[in-house]
Amino acid sequence: MYDFIILGGGPAGYVAAERAAARGLSTLLIEEKALGGTCLNVGCIPTKSLLAGAKVYKHAAEGAKFGVKAESLSYDFAAAQAWKDKTVETLRNGVAFSLKKAGAEIREGRAKLESAHSIVLADGTKLEAKDILIATGSSPALPPIPGLAGNPKVVDSTGLLAVKEPPRRLAIVGGGVIGIEFASYFSAIGCEVTVVEMLPEILPFMDSELVAIFKRSLRGLKIETGSAVESIDGGTLHYSKGGEKKSVEADLILVATGRRPNIADIGLEAAGVEFTKRGITVDDELRTNTEGIWAAGDVTGRAQLAHTASAMGEAVVDGILGKPRAISWNSLPWVVYGDPECSGCGLTEGAAAKAGIAIKKAVLPARANGRFLAENGVTGQGAVKLIAAEADGRLLGATIVAPYAGEMIWGMQDLIARGATAAELKTAIFPHPTVSELIREAGLAL
Repeated sequence: MYDFIILGGGPAGYVAAERAAARGLSTLLIEEKALGGTCLNVGCIPTKSLLAGAKVYKHAAEGAKFGVKAESLSYDFAAAQAWKDKTVETLRNGVAFSLKKAGAEIREGRAKLESAHSIVLADGTKLEAKDILIATGSSPALPPIPGLAGNPKVVDSTGLLAVKEPPRRLAIVGGGVIGIEFASYFSAIGCEVTVVEMLPEILPFMDSELVAIFKRSLRGLKIETGSAVESIDGGTLHYSKGGEKKSVEADLILVATGRRPNIADIGLEAAGVEFTKRGITVDDELRTNTEGIWAAGDVTGRAQLAHTASAMGEAVVDGILGKPRAISWNSLPWVVYGDPECSGCGLTEGAAAKAGIAIKKAVLPARANGRFLAENGVTGQGAVKLIAAEADGRLLGATIVAPYAGEMIWGMQDLIARGATAAELKTAIFPHPTVSELIREAGLAL
């Protein structure tokens, strides 16, 4: 019998396996496809590898104001794909090395629960464990749009990452993180991009005031919000907006309408584990209703982000070892990797209003910052917005639109999780010149 068996080798699963094995638990990790899960193989890492090259290309094309005159500039899509693949392979090998170094056992294949403390592999082998973690992740959700199924011109995010040639015209259904990141990339390398979003605004989880600022940076692509997709006919996307029938022609159509938890055929019923279509039901310490079975990551439906999945995996190990800790659910950070980046955590102004919380806010334009101005000029787009409770000054939320936004948000996450006040930012010393100084200045403005 193992101490710990984990189903799924994504960020929740491999982090939990490494931590558990390093702390003395006999640990088995079972992964059906490739270590690293969606994020490393067909998500976060490959898209960031491609976006890095696209940013270099875009900045070189616009570099004349900095004294950089790029002649005969071109973008090599095949070389970019090769760089992406090499990055993914290197990191995947790194995950395997770390797991083996920690003492975790790894098996390839599919497994399903048989009971609260046992699983069965595809070949019929039965294994037992004191504790089992379900970390089977999620998959792209494809809506029932007429003309979508079996259409060679329609791809999900995984399919778009595998194309050999960039489409001249790309239509994207969905203006969430996945849709906007792909829109930013393909637009930057010269593709004609149209984003069709059903909701009134893209990135609906983001503070609306800063969404408006971010959208000014999305030059060269068309965004159709408040638009309902009705059907797809080959490469033609049909939709309606304000009662008007519209369409867009594309060489490829990306459907980026969210993800669904991988809960089918993994034995949840046999083990008596409660779940809904949103995912496996867990408490704040990642326990399911069945003693000895835990769940973490996308499969819970609570937060579909790699870093939150990793945090959940660590929390499960702590719980198994008798040191339970809850995730800081009220301050989970997120990042949108555009150019510039967007990041945030905690409440938005709109969410605070819905909750009936009186707030004070500060919004500081990025052009007020020395480094930002030096590197982007007066036409650069960006801002930092902080909100705090009016009653006691407690920090409630932060949103950043700026270069390096993803690298800066962790500090605000920590402050919000600890219940810190805006006044505490006054004592922090930020290095100069850095874009991060915007955070302190916004804190002072509060």
